[in-house]
Amino acid sequence: MAYATILYIHRPTTKDEPTLASLSRKYTVKCVTSGKEALTLIASFQPDVVVLDAASLRTAGGRICRNIKAALPDVPLIHIPPDENAESCADVVLTEPTLRRLSNSIGRFLTRKTEEVLEYGPFYMNVPRRILISHGEEKQLTPKQAKLVALFLRHPEETLDRKTIMSRVWETEYIGDTRTLDVHIRWLRRVMECGNKKPRYLKTVRGVGYRLDLTPQ
Repeated sequence: MAYATILYIHRPTTKDEPTLASLSRKYTVKCVTSGKEALTLIASFQPDVVVLDAASLRTAGGRICRNIKAALPDVPLIHIPPDENAESCADVVLTEPTLRRLSNSIGRFLTRKTEEVLEYGPFYMNVPRRILISHGEEKQLTPKQAKLVALFLRHPEETLDRKTIMSRVWETEYIGDTRTLDVHIRWLRRVMECGNKKPRYLKTVRGVGYRLDLTPQ
């Protein structure tokens, strides 16, 4: 069973233990002790909700909120500031948090959230969680890997030229050096081809680009 993941930014104290114990019964909770640690973690992982207990860090938390929102604009952020005058760009600000209020806020976001799923043949991708299931095996994707996989799954049986892929995934029109794309294609084939020496699914269209296709060549 896949549990929703909460990224909890706080300074650990014994007072937090009941809150964390309660949340951990319903969710996967990943804890970090600073905004810097949070940004490092979310470079390769996307939580479903972020909770920033700025009061425990003895900071207003405004800058941390801005950095988190810049990195994860679509992920709900709950901010627990030291006082009600603190600057915040969070989705919810809890100035007098109780376990019930915090739990209710998290629950509302997760109830609202609709998960986009892409499926083609033996490939299944949970887009917001960046999880690819290929031939029954689950892989956690980096942000760029996820963009690339989603692009192919949204356009099955279509030839995607290199310029289009570079533009959609790397947001650049420059195609003078596409070694990064080649590295990602090699990685993707290792995941999708199940050891086939000749690509069966992710095919090269010479002089053009690539094509995700289940039909035999």
